[in-house]
Amino acid sequence: MTLHSTGLPISDAPIDRGASSVSPPTDTYQLFLALYHRGEFSLGEYRLRLGFSAYHWAILVLDSKHDRYHAYDVTDGSSPDPLIRRDLNPDFQWTYRVKSNVRPESCDSLLIRMAIGEVSDGIGPETIKILLQSVQLPIKGAYPPQNCVNWIRAVLHKLHFHGYARRLQDVEMTIDRALAYADLRLLDPVNSVTLVDHLGNEILQPFCMQ
Repeated sequence: MTLHSTGLPISDAPIDRGASSVSPPTDTYQLFLALYHRGEFSLGEYRLRLGFSAYHWAILVLDSKHDRYHAYDVTDGSSPDPLIRRDLNPDFQWTYRVKSNVRPESCDSLLIRMAIGEVSDGIGPETIKILLQSVQLPIKGAYPPQNCVNWIRAVLHKLHFHGYARRLQDVEMTIDRALAYADLRLLDPVNSVTLVDHLGNEILQPFCMQ
């Protein structure tokens, strides 16, 4: 410590200019459960026979700051590589898939988006990617058959457990509600909603859940 000419002590520490009343901005990402139609497999007898798996299920994460979505799902479909002209999944095994810069509004097969939670405080798309990668893939040849719905169910439980989907107290009810809204979209695409909250209430645009 040093002395000023007035004799008053002056600390060697930086000058305290007062605490800032504004917290630093934190990026917040909205989480959605998304359902896509599978063509004829989502209709008529196929819909009745396949049940939940008549649709394709995925998780979307909205990065509103950059106006883009990230998509996470599993698939056992073919994976053609245009460069080497080979199918990278010739045995149709289940694989984890991540896509960036997804545009839901330009995807004709997307039926509904259901807001299920949010993440912030440094938790973003990369964290979600790693978290969902730890969820077990569907088992090929299992009985009863396993599919992307089994994976989504486990994902919702994990998101809830980690506090990223706190309001999903009943995962099965959420899945049932999402399925019902997907059915409505196919029956009446003009008058049915495309964006809902976890209770099935229409929302006009993606938002941050309080």
